[in-house]
Amino acid sequence: METEPGTTAPSAIAISWLAATVAVPLALVGAACGQGLGAVVGGCHWIGVTLPLDRQVWALVNQPVLNFSSLPGASGYWLGSILLPLVVAASIIGFLPRTRSLVTELGCVQIAWAMSTVSVAWLPLLDPDDGHLIRYLSLHGWPPGWVWSAPAVAAVIALLPTLRLLELARRRHPDIKRATRLLVVIVHLGVPICGWVVVASVVRGSIPVLSTVAIALPFVSAVVFAWLRYPAPYVHPLDLPKASEITVLFLAATILAAGLWFMGRPLPDDRSAALLWGSAHSFNNIRPWVAPRSMKSENPDG
Repeated sequence: METEPGTTAPSAIAISWLAATVAVPLALVGAACGQGLGAVVGGCHWIGVTLPLDRQVWALVNQPVLNFSSLPGASGYWLGSILLPLVVAASIIGFLPRTRSLVTELGCVQIAWAMSTVSVAWLPLLDPDDGHLIRYLSLHGWPPGWVWSAPAVAAVIALLPTLRLLELARRRHPDIKRATRLLVVIVHLGVPICGWVVVASVVRGSIPVLSTVAIALPFVSAVVFAWLRYPAPYVHPLDLPKASEITVLFLAATILAAGLWFMGRPLPDDRSAALLWGSAHSFNNIRPWVAPRSMKSENPDG
């Protein structure tokens, strides 16, 4: 009986990288949705979103009062961009019902990896003055160094997709050697985040040093895990990659790329695009660098 390609096969690597082009933008969307949902729980009205590649993503909201951000009810607003991706990263591999196929498993690995590295490790260190976590710490009078707790947590959660990837690798190579384990982790997980750092740095015009160090922490954790551990092989049978699955990945990557373009592309005067589906009132959180485009006919700043 024909079996699926191993994780070192070019076809499997290509599928994994394609899944990564879906997972990374999805991590930005997940962070923005986490903040938006946290804001709604705190009493805000969610009116839009901006998804820049070189800045912290923001759910754009109308706040109930001027000092909302300093109130206890704003905790979800500040921490939702970390908590929701953490929940996804921790649950998508072990708890999400799904068809068993190589494409699905690699897709779940990449989503969990991107949620851990991009949403939890990268974003909180991207803006040292106005990031969600750093603002939360500042408003509560806590040490700003605690912002590094986010990449530290990401380094732990990132072990879940690493473990599943190595389990998949052992299906075709039961006696997988240490060098092969390291190669699998570097190729499947290291290359996508390196690509992300390069793309974000080009858009930004410089390398965000703190975020780069932060996103390196879960990668180092994954490499150390691959060096030390020899997990059992994944035992469930996997369907061969299907053309329909590859098509879905291409379509998802295209839609997400278009979404990032409309809702986060860089604009002149160091501004970034945003999309508003509601009307911004006086107590809104729209940053000066955000250039919102309204889905309504009226002026979005009205």
